[in-house]
Amino acid sequence: MRTLTDFLADLPGIMPLKTRKLVLEGGILSKSERADIYMRQSNWIDVVLEVGPDAATAILLAYKDGRLPMKKGCAPTGAPRAEIYLAESAMLREQLAERRRKERAAEDPSLIVEKDLSDHRLLDRVFIANIGKGSGSMELAGITVHKRVTGYKSNSGKNTGWHVSFDWVGSDGQRRHSEVVPTEAGNRRNDPDRNWGLPE
Repeated sequence: MRTLTDFLADLPGIMPLKTRKLVLEGGILSKSERADIYMRQSNWIDVVLEVGPDAATAILLAYKDGRLPMKKGCAPTGAPRAEIYLAESAMLREQLAERRRKERAAEDPSLIVEKDLSDHRLLDRVFIANIGKGSGSMELAGITVHKRVTGYKSNSGKNTGWHVSFDWVGSDGQRRHSEVVPTEAGNRRNDPDRNWGLPE
């Protein structure tokens, strides 16, 4: 999925900030087309807007019709990169359907398929939504998945980092494992070889 910023950059001669505002707040997109612009968390702070195929089609049509703010002396021209993005509409719709399925899976684990078990963050969301934040087991996609949660104190003892691991046996009989290890796991307080961080 392209970000809205990147897609607008593919429209030669537009005024990007004014166009972005018009797309998000003005009459360029219908309500359903505006719903095809999605928020994606790029990190803990920043949110990025992605543009789906329906919204992208409407924006490109507005560009070709001369309904977007243009820089002085500029007029709409060809926008080949935008056209290439729209040529991928079928694939983009499949990606969006897959994303929606995973979003719903946290509340409805029956939507989980075996390949999802390799998605650590999704597994964690499913477990938290259905059995809480601790350790436990669930049957997902016909496979029993075990979750183990272990807390590690920071050296000061004021904070805790959580080691979260998942274990299961795949339909091919192979054991699988996924884990996230917090930085606190390697500090002095959690290391017996360094006397658990205690003074000598």
